[in-house]
Amino acid sequence: MDAIVIPPEKEFQALINDLEVLMDVTAVTLHESNTAGKTGDILTIIMEGNFYEIASEMYDRAEKLFERHSVQLPYKIVDSADVIHKLKDGNLYYLKWYLTGRPLFKNDAAYTKMIEKLPAAQSVFLKATKHVLQMFGKADAMSRGAQHYMGTNSHQLALLTIHQNIILLFGIVGELTSGKAYSGKSINDQQGITEEFAPAFRKLFDRTNPAEAALVELLHTVTRSFPYTGNIKIKKEIVVTAYKKMQWMLKETRKVYNEQLSSCEEALTTFQESVREKPLKLSDTIDENTALDKISRIIIKAIKTEAIYCFGKNEALLPKDSLVDEDIKGSINFYLLVFEDGLTPNTAHDLAGKIRSKSKGRYTVTLLVHNVAELGTEQADQNYFFYKVICSGQQVYLNPESQTIFNSVMPQQRNLAPAIEYLHYRNTITNILLEHVADGYDSSYTHLTGILLHHVVEQACLAMIRLFLGYSPNYFSIGYLLEICEHFSPEIANFFPTQTESDLRILKQLSRQPWTLRYSGKDMVSTDEMELLEGRCNEFVAHVHTLISKALEDMHGKDKSENQN
Repeated sequence: MDAIVIPPEKEFQALINDLEVLMDVTAVTLHESNTAGKTGDILTIIMEGNFYEIASEMYDRAEKLFERHSVQLPYKIVDSADVIHKLKDGNLYYLKWYLTGRPLFKNDAAYTKMIEKLPAAQSVFLKATKHVLQMFGKADAMSRGAQHYMGTNSHQLALLTIHQNIILLFGIVGELTSGKAYSGKSINDQQGITEEFAPAFRKLFDRTNPAEAALVELLHTVTRSFPYTGNIKIKKEIVVTAYKKMQWMLKETRKVYNEQLSSCEEALTTFQESVREKPLKLSDTIDENTALDKISRIIIKAIKTEAIYCFGKNEALLPKDSLVDEDIKGSINFYLLVFEDGLTPNTAHDLAGKIRSKSKGRYTVTLLVHNVAELGTEQADQNYFFYKVICSGQQVYLNPESQTIFNSVMPQQRNLAPAIEYLHYRNTITNILLEHVADGYDSSYTHLTGILLHHVVEQACLAMIRLFLGYSPNYFSIGYLLEICEHFSPEIANFFPTQTESDLRILKQLSRQPWTLRYSGKDMVSTDEMELLEGRCNEFVAHVHTLISKALEDMHGKDKSENQN
């Protein structure tokens, strides 16, 4: 067997020091090989991060360091994400590394973070054994197929099947001895790669022997030429020789599997699984700050987030037919201003749905998502809104690299004149549309009536949002605008309920976008329901007028009082 020479600890430490300069190292470990003709340890260098493929230049540089420090060991360079992925998929080699590995160096923070993401060792063991046994099932089936073709003198099919099985077995050996199955390689390439971690397989084909080299070339020729192999002359004894090679490889591969299996079984008996506190699910979270933290993590994972601020919440009783657990008495809706680097379409809608689903309705969010560059907008009211939330809201998350940007946000004094002018035009449009609906000109076609009422509600919402918050949305679904309005007028939720199927049909009709008229067909909403929708819209607009009138009176009264003083 090939023995692995362990260098003195001094050389190891010097090598590790140089590796830290070369790459961002999470850990350097040794773990036992002792299989497939290899005795001793394998050195594993784990890089922090997630790389599609470790660049060959990295191996070239590492090789020079190994030579400089006279360290002669088989080694692997992997990234932490690949280690996690392999163990979750069930990989016996990486399980053996996990169970028997001895850290020579570790970045405590990065290593702990990686270990916390690893699945339980026993579950990896069960998944890994199942996976390998499935692969052996395929190998056994191909072995029987090759034997059948030999018996019927179908030499080409026999060699084709033998070639495919040898490549499959190389894949199994690669997974068992180095954690990776190398695909798309020739037999010579596969054998050359495998020999480093499994020298026992040097015996498969002696590449210095002309007869065996010719056999390998014949296997490749049959495979490349299939099914047009009629002109290839194949002697039966050649097929028998190839079959025996395959059977020997199958036997040796099983031996490797049993050795790795025994090592893992033995290590599992004494392995101390790290104690991991099961994270509390968002749906089970009672503390609001903890809930906000979990919500922020969902957002940060989905988009490149620069900052998250909470500027309010609404609490509501859940409907009787809610799917939420009975011991949860209500739901909380958080209002969050989110700044991202970029702007992803439908971000607010998609993330709100994801958070609602993960919390099972316990927590919902109204997300106001904007590009961080908008902090420099020339729209005075928008600047006022951003400043007010950043200074007065609860900071849920701030990217340290963007801290300077948010700390330098300048105070804003609000000029109400633009908002009142904006309000005037929204009011004009709303009144014209309501008059049009009241005339009954379009009442015979509910799709068109729904679109008109959609615009009525949209214009009323935009007017209130601008006046009360100074905010101009960048997303305009009716449900979203109504949610924002509920921040300063919670009773708005009562105007468009969602308790019955009829309520849902009515709200769906109200929420239709103008472009849907291109594809509209037969009316699906009854006249009674459309009349109910029209009535609700009129009541909503009346409520809006009352709110706005009172707000304007208060504002004028405040201005008058300040002028007198």
